[in-house]
Amino acid sequence: MKRIVILLGTLILQSSVIGQTDTVTLYDCYARAEKTYPLTRQAGMMDRSSDLKIKNLNKNYLPQLNLNGSASLQSDVTELGSNLPPQLSSLPIPKISKDWYRITFDVNQSIYDGSVTGYQKKLETVSLQADQKSLEVELYKIKDRINLAYFSIFMFQQNEAILNSTKDQLESKLKEIRSAVANGFSLASNADALEAETIKIDQQLIENRNDRSVAFQVLSELTSSTIPENSRLVIPVVQIASTAFEDKRPELQWYNIQQAKSGVLKDMVNTRWNPKLSAYGQAGYGRLGLNMLSNDFTPWWIVGAKLTWNIWNWNLSKNEKKIYEIQGDIIGAQKETFEKNLKIESDRGLAEIVKLKELQKKDEEIIELRKRISLASSSQLDNGVITSSDYISRLNEEKTAKLSFELHRIQLVKAKIAYLYILGKL
Repeated sequence: MKRIVILLGTLILQSSVIGQTDTVTLYDCYARAEKTYPLTRQAGMMDRSSDLKIKNLNKNYLPQLNLNGSASLQSDVTELGSNLPPQLSSLPIPKISKDWYRITFDVNQSIYDGSVTGYQKKLETVSLQADQKSLEVELYKIKDRINLAYFSIFMFQQNEAILNSTKDQLESKLKEIRSAVANGFSLASNADALEAETIKIDQQLIENRNDRSVAFQVLSELTSSTIPENSRLVIPVVQIASTAFEDKRPELQWYNIQQAKSGVLKDMVNTRWNPKLSAYGQAGYGRLGLNMLSNDFTPWWIVGAKLTWNIWNWNLSKNEKKIYEIQGDIIGAQKETFEKNLKIESDRGLAEIVKLKELQKKDEEIIELRKRISLASSSQLDNGVITSSDYISRLNEEKTAKLSFELHRIQLVKAKIAYLYILGKL
């Protein structure tokens, strides 16, 4: 039972610790993590990547230039001489070479691409928003881990203070008992029992300090900074202005962006089947040119316009739109489920706050009673009415009451922070 009490004591808050120098607040830790946590660097990378993608998409509006070259050797070519009527047999008919060479410079300019590029840019924008919000969700979760480490340190520090206070009381009483033993007014076993209890507290202090050191290391890692173990942690002042459910979690915003993304994808379906108009030009040099009856190397050029339009796609676009509608509905269901679970958590959090407030009131009553009992036990031990074991039991009961009060005090602050975390207000 004593072991359980001590473990509970590790959850206790300390308002001040002697000898601490640096002051650290919970919100300081949040700020440090947001600035230095490795995930934060991804935000800038995402922006730069998206900017480059948008720049590349803008290139779709510019002319596309291509330089092409080819050389070929074929087994046969068209010959006209043997097929001409006799009256034309005297005409000079060039003989076409079987080796052809060509180099061309092609220019293609999109006039209307069916809004494909415009929607691709919209999709990239909403995708960036989704990625950024997903990053915000992950960074928000770090606050919960910071809360755990931060309050654990607070509790370990308070537990150490209470253990040291109890040890001082035991050592003071041990001096009195040893004096009484030396004068023959008390048994040596009483002194031994007190000394054994003092050693047990030393063990608990060693364990507590080790756990506190680990918690400091975790907090330092989460904030990417060195937080000395002699730092003074400050109790956060938590005000809950309203208990009305108000969801501001980044996850909810992420769901909204994902639904918007499904809408953009649905609208993009039409762009693939819209008419597309472009202009083109080609300048070339080689053999054969545009004049198929000339066997000379000649330059040439062509300009024109091209229209393409897939007028029937066998309901592919209709089916694709339906797919994106279903995906949007799935995201909507996930969003609704998240909100429902969050409402349940917030109700549970409010109930926890009310419970802890009531428990603290009872703790105060119990502490006053235990103090009176311990005071009476001290006098009884001096007069030999009870043994040192009885006195230790009374002292532990008083310590347990204090631990319980401090436990509920820190749990109340922590419960308020947890409630604000649930609502996305941290």
